[in-house]
Amino acid sequence: MKKKAAFLAAVVMTGCAVTAPMSDIPANTANAAGGYDMNITVDLKGERKEISPLIYGVNQYTTNLKDVKTNAVRQGGNRMTAYNWETNASNAGSDWKHSSDTNLSESNDPADCVQVLSKDAAKNNVGYKLTTLQLAGYVSADKDGTVTEEEKAPSKRWNKVVLTKGSDFADTPDLTDGVVYMDEYVNYIIKKLGNSKSETGIQGYSLDNEPVLWNDTHSRMHPEPVTIKELGEKSIEMAKNVKKLDPDAEVFGPALYGYTAFDHLDDDDEHTEWEEVKAANNYHWYLDCYLDQMKKASDEAGTRLLDVLDVHYYSESARKGIEDRLQSVRTLYEKGFKENSWIGQWCMENVPILPTIQASIDKYYPGTKLGISEYNFGGGNDASGTIAQVEALGCYADQGVYFASLWGGDPFIVAGINLYTNYDGKGGCFGDTLIPAKTEDVSKSSTYAAVNAKDDSKVTVMVTNKDLKEAENAVIDLKNTDNKYKSAAVYAIYGDDEQIKLIDVVKDVKDNKVNVELPAFSAAMVVVSDKADAFDGLKTYAETKTETVTKEYTDIKSMTNDKGFVVVPIEDAKHLSKIIINGNVTSSAGSGWGTAGCAVCINAVSDAGENFWTYKSYSLNLGNSTATVKFDGILNKETGEGADKVVEELKATVADGKIELQKWWDASEKGEASVEDVIAVDYKSVQVVYEYAQGETPTVKPDTTTTTTTAVTTTSKTTTTSAETTTSTVASTTVTTSSTPADVKYGDANCDGEVDLSDAVLIMQSLANPNKYGLTGADKTHITEKGSKNADVYNTGDGVTTNDAVSIQKYLLKLIPSLPEK
Repeated sequence: MKKKAAFLAAVVMTGCAVTAPMSDIPANTANAAGGYDMNITVDLKGERKEISPLIYGVNQYTTNLKDVKTNAVRQGGNRMTAYNWETNASNAGSDWKHSSDTNLSESNDPADCVQVLSKDAAKNNVGYKLTTLQLAGYVSADKDGTVTEEEKAPSKRWNKVVLTKGSDFADTPDLTDGVVYMDEYVNYIIKKLGNSKSETGIQGYSLDNEPVLWNDTHSRMHPEPVTIKELGEKSIEMAKNVKKLDPDAEVFGPALYGYTAFDHLDDDDEHTEWEEVKAANNYHWYLDCYLDQMKKASDEAGTRLLDVLDVHYYSESARKGIEDRLQSVRTLYEKGFKENSWIGQWCMENVPILPTIQASIDKYYPGTKLGISEYNFGGGNDASGTIAQVEALGCYADQGVYFASLWGGDPFIVAGINLYTNYDGKGGCFGDTLIPAKTEDVSKSSTYAAVNAKDDSKVTVMVTNKDLKEAENAVIDLKNTDNKYKSAAVYAIYGDDEQIKLIDVVKDVKDNKVNVELPAFSAAMVVVSDKADAFDGLKTYAETKTETVTKEYTDIKSMTNDKGFVVVPIEDAKHLSKIIINGNVTSSAGSGWGTAGCAVCINAVSDAGENFWTYKSYSLNLGNSTATVKFDGILNKETGEGADKVVEELKATVADGKIELQKWWDASEKGEASVEDVIAVDYKSVQVVYEYAQGETPTVKPDTTTTTTTAVTTTSKTTTTSAETTTSTVASTTVTTSSTPADVKYGDANCDGEVDLSDAVLIMQSLANPNKYGLTGADKTHITEKGSKNADVYNTGDGVTTNDAVSIQKYLLKLIPSLPEK
């Protein structure tokens, strides 16, 4: 599964296959009408396994740490392979036009990305931080946009990576030598943040990212496939450097992208090198080889060089739809299970996958931990994503996985982590010690149970109901214990809402059997206590259920202003809960994947009366796509940038009774400088959902089929300061600055009289494809000579660059007060 990165936006992940609407899903005919009885057995005297708290991790660039309770975060992905720590430049590779730019950071402070990681982790109480080291050979030398085929490495567009400088580490890296030293990077991190034992330091270092895909994703930096020899030698050298500088830091490798890489490293048709190495050493698959290389090098070095064998796992069968997704995790742990994919057809010799990997570890490098630093089972917009996620986490606990970090931020999947780590919103979590638990039929219901070490007073039982239509009557039998359990609480995710709900409090537990009714298509955490009053005072969802009112707008054309932005009226900002955006995303070039990066733009007012501008991002993927943007009464106010960036969370609402849907960027399979690919969004409907607590009278009429035909206008606000006069709207800005020459209107690259997002886009297009968008025409699709003068807002004397587009974007986001930025 590819990760899609784009200029002026955070890295995002394309979702798995679009699933069918719930109404199209057949009921499980094996289940009787009204559900069935499922017996769940929990053995409190059975084998106990310590659960690593690091399995509940996430990836920094896909999941907002404030949305999930976790103790581990990874900084990785395709962008990190060509990340230049000295300047913070990075390259997107084939994910987005092979662009070298400021995507990861706009700061010039060395190692800004890892500093931001440290600060973000500290702010959200995340203790374990894993970052990525660059091994592929080159990193971005500049931030000037697309790297052409003719500029592939070695060229001036790239700086050479040298793993070992050895000594004389500079306090400030030399930006003129054309070389980036990786041991100097680790040393810089330690000097800046402390070593791995410090709270702010980095605990783990990953030996790059998905090396088998270097020649695919980063073909202009590493055009040839990685070899077994190259990957082994680079991994060993870099691991030695890490251990020399920070002996307690953990080394992760080799971050392989998926099953075929586990098996034979390279995914091409010819595997000559692998077949020779395999035959000479009697290896079962490539993971044996890598472990053997690292073990022998460790023995020679006198220290462990690989702490965590790191792989990525994106389920093949989960992409086929909901019913396959609900069974997909079984490929990782269940002997004999045959999933509906090419793995189930051709690769059963290595199923179940995790025990096969563990067998390789035990044979070739005992004591090495197992990590899964990227994984995703899809289903981010329905409960199948939650069910697969909670089964995966239970599987990781049972199989002894040390570290796991979700790639993605889709709400139903993230909610699956929170069901383990924060089921009650107050830090309630799954126990730290796994105990045996089983259901009668894992195809219908999966379960995992835990207690806290040396404390059986509370038992947490994760259980799923995979039936798409019917509720499940579950009896949880707590066996082999002297404890008398007396009460239980049931927290669940089900239906079309990813929120965790307390759906039942059981106060009559008898004979250590808990009777639970699980909603159809649900995942639940059942918390059982030996105290009768453990859950007194709690109110269930039914007792606190709120009333929702939905307004649906389908006449999108009448809601679209002259900038092409959709203006959505907000009738009651105080009770605004979420908006659901539905659209069809198309690719003019016929790309296999495409992503439209969008934002809900908001003029906000805080509870203290402060007016500010903010936004909430969302993305829509190729085809019919849906995105949900939530409003919880808290809006972000951003100031500063890079490591100095401050995000202040304010209690606030929409200020002027409307929001705007704006498309900021796009990325696609064929969207390079040589190919024009217009990623267009045809909005079908926008649903605005308001939520009212019990006793509140809704001020919005409960009409779920409203169609608006009201003409849309955009109001303006005028703010005057001693330095400038600015007239602006969310969508467009007219700038007049007292120091501006009479013939220059900074920012207005297309010379249409206004400064808006189209100017930043035109600058990027002209840089990426000067023959098409450069000084060749006089209309608004080309940069003219006058437009070039207007566009040079960064004004560094080197002409129009990507920094000019960034400055315009920052101005529109109100991150800087004015243009130009001298």
